[in-house]
Amino acid sequence: MSNPQTTLLSAALLAMALALSPAVAAEKTDHSQKHEHSGTHGGKIVESSHHHLEIVAKDGVLEVHVSGEDGKPEVIKDAKATAAVLSNGKKEDVILTADPSNALKGVGAFKASKGTIIVVTLTMPGHKPEQARLVLD
Repeated sequence: MSNPQTTLLSAALLAMALALSPAVAAEKTDHSQKHEHSGTHGGKIVESSHHHLEIVAKDGVLEVHVSGEDGKPEVIKDAKATAAVLSNGKKEDVILTADPSNALKGVGAFKASKGTIIVVTLTMPGHKPEQARLVLD
């Protein structure tokens, strides 16, 4: 049997935990939103495990600029990358290849409209594959 003081203490702790949980959830939501912002090439910057990817999407064209954790552009000539584009109820896989401007580029038949989901899989030399996800707004 528990005494009334133990029961009261347990109830108070439970009430505090429940009161704090929305604040913690909001903090996590705000934290994840801070990592998506506009880039210098007109796209959105998202984080993968070791890199920052600026994804520029236009109808039928994807462009990905890769920066290190320090914000400096990475050399991507030997990188391998693909993107899964989910647009208007259709999925299209796009192969991204390095071009002379140090960007990964690919083309497809997709529309870059609001709600389009783009998942980029990037493998840099000497690294494991990493992914970044972006929903167009």
